[in-house]
Amino acid sequence: MKLNNQGWGLREMLLLCAILLFCVLLVATLINNLYEGLASSNNNTTSSNAYSKVERSLASAARIYSRRYEVSNNLIISEDLLDVGYITEKELMVEDDVCTGYVLVNEDEFTPFISCQNYETEGY
Repeated sequence: MKLNNQGWGLREMLLLCAILLFCVLLVATLINNLYEGLASSNNNTTSSNAYSKVERSLASAARIYSRRYEVSNNLIISEDLLDVGYITEKELMVEDDVCTGYVLVNEDEFTPFISCQNYETEGY
C-alpha cells in the first residue's frame, strides 16, 4: 500500500464541508423548533403583555389629565379620560376585548386597574 504524503485532497475537503453543513442545518432546525415550542406555550404571556400595554396607556393618560385638572378623590376613571380625549377606545382594546378601568393617584404614583372580558388587574 502506497501512502499519500501530500495532505488532504479536494475530495476529502468537500466531504468534510458537506458533513459540517449538514450538522449546522440540523442544529439550526432543532433550535428553531425549540423556540417555536416556547412561543406557543407562552401565548398567555403575550396576551398579558397586551393588557399591560393598556394599563400603561391608562396610567399615562391619567398623568396628563391630573396635570390639567384637579383630581379631588385620588381616582381617575377611564370614561373621564375618554370624554376629554386623553385616551381612545382603541387604546383600551386588546383585539376585540374592550376594557374599562380607573387609576388610583397617590402623590406622584399612578396605579392603573383594568377590567376586561378576558382579563382583570389583580385588586380591581
